[in-house]
Amino acid sequence: MTTTAPAPLTSRQREILAYIAGFIAEHGFSPSTRDICVAFGFRGPNGALCHLRPLRSKGLITWVPMSPRTIRLTEAGEHELRNT
Repeated sequence: MTTTAPAPLTSRQREILAYIAGFIAEHGFSPSTRDICVAFGFRGPNGALCHLRPLRSKGLITWVPMSPRTIRLTEAGEHELRNT
């Protein structure tokens, strides 16, 4: 069985990952999808979700859908930010 490495992050995915980490560090809780929309100029929550879903599938974040402020960086997500 072969395991393929996840696709590398796009620059926007890296920006969003860093934004989430910074928001949590500053506020003590995670950003909402609306916070991400405002920070990146997305018109609606789907814009944020289009970036959050790949981050989740790459194992860099977790969140509970339909629950506010549950986005968290995984250990892999923290490692990704430290090694950039």
